Amino acid sequence: MNAPDALLIPESWKVGETQLDRIDSILRFAEPVLNVDRARGGRAYIRRQPGGRLFVTPDPGDTLQFPIGHPREGTPRYGWVVQPDGSEHGFLVERAPDA
Repeated sequence: MNAPDALLIPESWKVGETQLDRIDSILRFAEPVLNVDRARGGRAYIRRQPGGRLFVTPDPGDTLQFPIGHPREGTPRYGWVVQPDGSEHGFLVERAPDA
């Protein structure tokens, strides 16, 4: 299976004494799963979501739903596959022609 385009991770997975430690603990898990290559300038971006989840993608402008003004506005951008560990792997849904 291909690498997911996004992850939803329980916020409870954060560990560490400082905020930076907690962020790094999520990135250490997420970046390899998302095939982010830091050596080539890649990185993952974390956004808090309701319900104690973290939305993580390699795109800083990514959203869970198509944005306002898009033909698919407000509909999910991802199909989610629940993993045994409690995370979810997101795969971009087929995009509209102008996406």
